Amino acid sequence: MLIDFRGFAGGFIVSARMDLTADRLTDQLNRDASLELSDVTLESLVDGRTVTIDQLVLEPRELFAAKALGPRGDAAQRIVTVQHRLQAQIGPYNVLGRLHAEPGISPLESVLRRWPMIPLTEATIAYVIGGVLEIRDGGTIIINRELATWVRDPEADEQTLATTAVLAAAP
Repeated sequence: MLIDFRGFAGGFIVSARMDLTADRLTDQLNRDASLELSDVTLESLVDGRTVTIDQLVLEPRELFAAKALGPRGDAAQRIVTVQHRLQAQIGPYNVLGRLHAEPGISPLESVLRRWPMIPLTEATIAYVIGGVLEIRDGGTIIINRELATWVRDPEADEQTLATTAVLAAAP
């Protein structure tokens, strides 16, 4: 199935079309070594300029985040989860959303147990493009935990934050 794709990389945002070959975009980003994109527009974070190209091959591990577009996946495969607010700094992007974790597992433990690309629902992504702060409500944003500078619970009180380790990327 051909879907719209929006990815957030180091110096640009990519908008394109791609063939979704998995049940969900998250599954494909975690499974495939590369994505073949068509009708591609690259928007520079530095100055907002755009470049249009016919095709681009992109490795999912190069993405800081992606907007989940396309189907939600097979409802029969869904499990009971508990929602936790989670905030992550991934390169130039700050993402705030809801992590769906198994009951009884802390949000940070859940992040560490998963594949690298993790969906956050009811998410907002913030970044600076051309010197202007953009804040976009994005529905579901898939974050790359391997590129995250930090991940934390944004609702933790000051005492909890002072005594709880924040998940940070290795140097």
